[in-house]
Amino acid sequence: MRKFKKGDLFFIFLMIALLIIATLWLWNQHVQSESKENKSLIAEIKRDGRLVDKINLNKLKKPKYIKLEDGIHLTVLAEKGRIRVLEADCPNKICVKTGWLTKPGDMAICVPSNTTVSINVP
Repeated sequence: MRKFKKGDLFFIFLMIALLIIATLWLWNQHVQSESKENKSLIAEIKRDGRLVDKINLNKLKKPKYIKLEDGIHLTVLAEKGRIRVLEADCPNKICVKTGWLTKPGDMAICVPSNTTVSINVP
């Protein structure tokens, strides 16, 4: 019967340690994703520093369109769990190209119209 050398035992210990670390990390990611799903995602639309609309994205049942008509025209689309600038009259349309905002801290900014769309957690 073959005996283990020090290098063999070290390798086995290292593999077991990596397996434990990976398992703990995956479990932590799972717990964090569950807690994010339970939190309310609040979208805020602001123009010129004033709050235009505040929407709880987790409670939306059907799509909601918000049209900003004064100055540069913008259309914001909010759906369950996400929001985006759908259309804008601004020259570069960077706010439209930003796409869907889905997690806290996501933000779309239209500089020419001084409009921000952001997601926060209360």
